[in-house]
Amino acid sequence: MKKYAFNIAVTGTFLLAAGCNKLLDIKDPVNSITTNQVFLSDDQAAIALNGMYSYLISGGELEAASTAPLGSDLYSAGGITVAAAHAADEMYHPSLSGQYDYYVETANKLTLQNLGHTSKIWKTAYKGVFNANALIEGARTATSKEFTAAYRKRVMGEALAVRAMSYFYLVNLFEKIPLALSIDFNDTKTLPSSGPDVVYKQIISDLEEAAGYLSESYDGNNTERIRINKWYVKAMLARVGLFTKNYDMAYRYANEVIGQTQLFKLEDLNSAFGISSREVIFQLKQINISNLRGNATPEGHVLTGKYLTPLLMNAFEAGDNRKTAWTYQIIATPYTPAGFSPAKYKINAINMAFGGFRSEYYVVMRLAEMYLIRAEANMGRSAANKNSTIDDLNEIRRRAGLGNLPYTLTDQQVTDTLAHERRMELFAEWGHRWLDLKRTNKAAEVLSQVSYKQPWSVHQLLFPIPPDEILWGNQLSQNIGYN
Repeated sequence: MKKYAFNIAVTGTFLLAAGCNKLLDIKDPVNSITTNQVFLSDDQAAIALNGMYSYLISGGELEAASTAPLGSDLYSAGGITVAAAHAADEMYHPSLSGQYDYYVETANKLTLQNLGHTSKIWKTAYKGVFNANALIEGARTATSKEFTAAYRKRVMGEALAVRAMSYFYLVNLFEKIPLALSIDFNDTKTLPSSGPDVVYKQIISDLEEAAGYLSESYDGNNTERIRINKWYVKAMLARVGLFTKNYDMAYRYANEVIGQTQLFKLEDLNSAFGISSREVIFQLKQINISNLRGNATPEGHVLTGKYLTPLLMNAFEAGDNRKTAWTYQIIATPYTPAGFSPAKYKINAINMAFGGFRSEYYVVMRLAEMYLIRAEANMGRSAANKNSTIDDLNEIRRRAGLGNLPYTLTDQQVTDTLAHERRMELFAEWGHRWLDLKRTNKAAEVLSQVSYKQPWSVHQLLFPIPPDEILWGNQLSQNIGYN
């Protein structure tokens, strides 16, 4: 059986996950670069570190060979956004004919015979994990004097944060997952599934360790935010606190990030996703070559022509500028029905230019989410914080052109408004709606009322584990409902 191997390529800018299907069986390939070779100097380590980022936005050998847009192939370049938006109530296809890419997610018909795009999420997220693990292990054990202590910390911090990010999505989409912390085949070949509590404990540990290594500044005098720093790590800790109902933790870290007013502020809606946006906490810089997507981000490219549901479009309040700034109307033709498509990214498959200026990169985390996390965490800490929660919601609403909420709202009205503002602010973005429906226990209530998803089945709140991962010897069990 061919094994999956992770190879650090020092001759280019990619950290390649080269091999075939088996992601948890890992052996060093004969032609792999050894740890000692990669970490001989800061410059060589930098190439490997850049490769980790390059994989997240551009993929490796298998993805580059694919004819599909990378935005649907990579979990970290749009794959989660598109699959989860269809699984929730954000995206669909008006024909519901079953003859388009995301029908099984949209119609609640995932099976072991038809995994939709969920298998790609699993596989590319684990490639991200193992690329990060290779860097973590290499940085910990390297002995070269030309590999400085300062750069060792940088490699460690950024790789730990990427591992945490990958596991955050894996645990939320699949729940019981192998927790691989090594690239040693003997350690990973028979890993059992770990439950969410164990995975979250590791995520928090990785992020806290990373925070101790990383700078509070961005490279290039803060002009581009394409490398992980301490503020992205703290923003992730805020999100993890919210998802684990540790509201004190969520509030503390979100408040720290929001407080960095010299770095961050809410931008105009049409500028929020630009390369110079001060709303951005972390973004990935896409390559710009003629055989891919020109100067478009992978997600901006793949979302072109995707249909937002009438349920979402009708949920916008009158006067909400997010509806006009962040969506565009699809004009009916003999071949396509009318509708609305996401437009948070202004460069798409229609207007991209090969070799053109990249005016936006792919946003992984932005400040608006921190306001929403702080608001929800504050309310979770105590209903006595209701007015502070309303203040944060009003920051988001004012940017959208909406009026302030009054302090006379009831606790339930505030809770409902929190959910509404997250839905309208974070739509078609990294699966937020799908994850929110699940973590707030609203998924069954909401999705069981969506006509084209019937008969609704709660088991599809988890995606199926790719069957080959189970058949090839790991101690994994399939998620309930898939057989």
